[in-house]
Amino acid sequence: MSIKKKMFVFYGLLMVGFIFILVVVDVFFASRFFIYESKKQMSEICSSLKEEFPEFEKSDLSDFDDYLENLDERRNVKIFVVNSSDELIFKNRLIESDEAKNKLPKMWSKFFHSHIDKLDDNKQHYEVFRNRDDALHRVVLMSKLNDNYYLILSRSLRSIQDNVRISNKLIIIIGISVFIIGTILVFFLARRMSDSVIKINSAAKSIANLDFTQKVQVKERGEIGELANSINIISDKLNESINSLKESVISREQLIRDMSHELKTPIAAIKGYAEGLKYGIASDRQKSEKYCDVIVSQCDEMNNLVKSMLNLSKMDNMKGDVEKDTFLISDFNSIIKESFEIKLLEKNINFVTDEYIDKDIYANYTLMQQAVSNYVDNAIRYAKKGGTVKLNYLWEDNGLKITVFNTGDKIDESELEHLWDAFYKVDKSRTQNGTANYGVGLAIVKKIAEIHNGKVWVENRNDGVLFGIFIPQ
Repeated sequence: MSIKKKMFVFYGLLMVGFIFILVVVDVFFASRFFIYESKKQMSEICSSLKEEFPEFEKSDLSDFDDYLENLDERRNVKIFVVNSSDELIFKNRLIESDEAKNKLPKMWSKFFHSHIDKLDDNKQHYEVFRNRDDALHRVVLMSKLNDNYYLILSRSLRSIQDNVRISNKLIIIIGISVFIIGTILVFFLARRMSDSVIKINSAAKSIANLDFTQKVQVKERGEIGELANSINIISDKLNESINSLKESVISREQLIRDMSHELKTPIAAIKGYAEGLKYGIASDRQKSEKYCDVIVSQCDEMNNLVKSMLNLSKMDNMKGDVEKDTFLISDFNSIIKESFEIKLLEKNINFVTDEYIDKDIYANYTLMQQAVSNYVDNAIRYAKKGGTVKLNYLWEDNGLKITVFNTGDKIDESELEHLWDAFYKVDKSRTQNGTANYGVGLAIVKKIAEIHNGKVWVENRNDGVLFGIFIPQ
């Protein structure tokens, strides 16, 4: 059953049940409640009368009459004040006149004398009885005002019977009106809710089919609105995760292809020189040693490649919570410079570091040394003989910027954004002797920056290329 039908059925049963309960309560309990309230009100009249006129016989009868007439207007109660001889001291206008206007009517006289012995100064007598003349039920209260006078209060139950019939008609009319109006409101509410649920269901099915383009647009701000928003968030998160996974798979596949391509050259070289040794191409000892040196060199190259890949894979699993410590820039810079003294001398390269503020760096020392060393190693490799490599440290408001510049050829602008990809080479031929071979070094630098919540960049300058890394402090 749809939401619309369920809401209609529930609302219809609720309204019918509510009207039925009201009618039942009105029919079976209204009379009892009326009698109870009548007794309560008449008792209050009696008590207030005794408080207002504690010495009845000495009071001004005109004030007494006015007081009782006022009660008559407000309470719709028949009132008698009578002595033990049935002489009326007061009767209100609700009582019809007869031949003995100053005498208690026979019906009331009989009732009065049958219960007069039951009354004392504080006791009140209640009774509901039927008048044979008009076949009506009445609620009657009798009370003693003083030794000589008595108060009789009476209220007919005809009014409550008429009111019950009128009330039942009114309840039915109101119930039908509310049911019609409510049905219209429920229709629009149910349609709005069901439309929202249908949209959410459609979006959920699209997500189940890995289609994340459909978004749920609903106007509700309550639970349905929150559910729609949650569905949209789930869709975006899943789309992002799946796209990231796809990119990761593609990246891994590309990485495997690139690594396989990189290993082809040394493996082919090793195989060629090994076959040369096997088939005696290396005819003398000196040539054999040369072949062996080449094989060892190619094995070292493969070993370094594998180590770099393992290092890169390890960094992929690192988070921003790596162990960090503090170290001075001057100490760090000295280690970097000492590491490359031989290479700098071999290519006759001038190593320069501008003046800097010598403060503590807060970072992982090993990773930072590896990142800057990769930059410097690349700079030395691509700088021309007699050129310059410049390592600078610049403090900014929110961190430290480290840049490495080398004089030499610029990099094509279209290639700059790809330099951080593992095994990406500006030299498309990927030959062993290609001069623009960036391998995995820059990919490792980028990972190190990400681990420190930093960033990397590269710029072409007039006379060379500058690489940078920023580490927040």
